[in-house]
Amino acid sequence: MKKIERKKISKMIDGFEEMMEKESHHSHEIIEDDNGIYRWKADPQVNSLMDELNLNSLWILFSKMGMNKNSEEIRKMYRDMGYSISGYWEIFYWEVNNPIVGEYRVNEIEKLS
Repeated sequence: MKKIERKKISKMIDGFEEMMEKESHHSHEIIEDDNGIYRWKADPQVNSLMDELNLNSLWILFSKMGMNKNSEEIRKMYRDMGYSISGYWEIFYWEVNNPIVGEYRVNEIEKLS
């Protein structure tokens, strides 16, 4: 596992540059795993919890709380799960899966941290 610079990710696939620019408000590390896949560095505590939770049920809860794919809390959870960069892009930046992607705005509180 080695750390990857965001500039390298930006140049990989069309659309990733925009994603890396919008994701610049946090300092979450990106790594290359043993299989050569670029992913957000996982938080072992989050992964331990996710082993016991049903992600589909969490989405129902998020929805009831007024959250959607543009909610920073959900995005952070996926980063902490160690989601692959391409999978993250598909969920949060591909208009097919997130038709309101153009409405994404970084929470002001996130910019301060």
